[in-house]
Amino acid sequence: MPKAYLSHLSVSPSWLLSNLQNLTGTQAFGGSGFLKPYTELTEYPEFNPKYLLVHNPITTTSGPISRCLDDIRHSLHPTKATTDRFTSGWCGLIEYPNNPNQEPLGHFSHYTGCILIDPEQHYILALSYSPEFANQSQIDFDNLKSKISTTNTKSAPKARSWTPGFTKPEYLEKYAQVEEYLKSGDCYQVNLAMPFHCKDDLTLQNPLPLLETFNAPFSFYMKTADRSVFSVTPERFISIRHNQIETRPIKGTAPRSADSREDLQLAEGLKTSLKNQAENLMIVDLLRNDLSRSAKPDSVKVEKLFELETHTNVHHLVSTISAEKRDDLSPTEVIRSAFPGGSITGAPKRRAMEIIHELETESRGAYCGSAGFFDAQGYTDFNILIRTISARKEGATCWGGGGIVIDSTAEEEYQEIFNKVQKILNTPL
Repeated sequence: MPKAYLSHLSVSPSWLLSNLQNLTGTQAFGGSGFLKPYTELTEYPEFNPKYLLVHNPITTTSGPISRCLDDIRHSLHPTKATTDRFTSGWCGLIEYPNNPNQEPLGHFSHYTGCILIDPEQHYILALSYSPEFANQSQIDFDNLKSKISTTNTKSAPKARSWTPGFTKPEYLEKYAQVEEYLKSGDCYQVNLAMPFHCKDDLTLQNPLPLLETFNAPFSFYMKTADRSVFSVTPERFISIRHNQIETRPIKGTAPRSADSREDLQLAEGLKTSLKNQAENLMIVDLLRNDLSRSAKPDSVKVEKLFELETHTNVHHLVSTISAEKRDDLSPTEVIRSAFPGGSITGAPKRRAMEIIHELETESRGAYCGSAGFFDAQGYTDFNILIRTISARKEGATCWGGGGIVIDSTAEEEYQEIFNKVQKILNTPL
């Protein structure tokens, strides 16, 4: 395994974070899920990074995911993941497929190293397998500072106006169609989602208002020449660490309350809800099957079932499934085999995706896809892109959805969409 170089940079964390929108080609990962491996950097024991940033890609690959992952696979050194954190490699996202009969689209970039940011301790560290990376990063940020001092590209965050993609009667009609499919036995869970649209150009807005408001475990930001993606997702799709695969599906939701007593009651009600447990278990079974295609025989295990997690806007039930990766498979093949995540399709997966394609009037795009990274030495971690805004110059879209099962009710499912996304839509950006 090559030596990793860790160096301190003379850059203000607050300045860098407040200028992420000016770094075209950059991606940022945040939260306790993505950043947990970096809390054990023994050279800096006081260091507790909150964000991982990659910038200035060496090369990019976009298009059908099989082609993207082939490009990536050829540059990964081992089949076995020999590291326990990302240092350098490929970062990007896979979009949810517009049609279940078409390949998903991927967008990935290759980076020499990464930047670890601890705003509280005022640290920025450069991590790379290349000893030149830190010096080059310092030069890049110094040049950016000079450029920004003469060009004002900042726009203050403000409240935005969002319009639902369906009227309530239209949603109820789609819900009724899902209900008929459930009754006829086509599916036993369908994840129906609804878009919300904003006409403003949000591509030059800084992601910090969202990232700091939600402090989500698997948050993500990407800035390219033609779009920006902001995600405050709490959900892990798949991680691969030392050949151990882990997935953590979310299924089961309850709203938060400003009243602490009522909030506790809502959490306890979710934890004991048979309907939500059944919804979660359906997806656990689906993902056990998905992982089994990439796992050594008899290695798939349910580590945790119906664990309660509390987030800024909602309570969730989360389960954890693990497996030992087959030696003949690369991390890219594991991701491709299981994509898209079952928690955002329903079950059986393919039939649920067909129903989603029939009922949802536009492409989900990044929503319900996955964003993450492949380290050059094999370490892999991807989220599920829920709680996500995808922005282009002509406007932005944010989706909300939920798994519908036979004992769901239309009113509750409709309200759950707003429970999940209303706080995102209300956050000034």
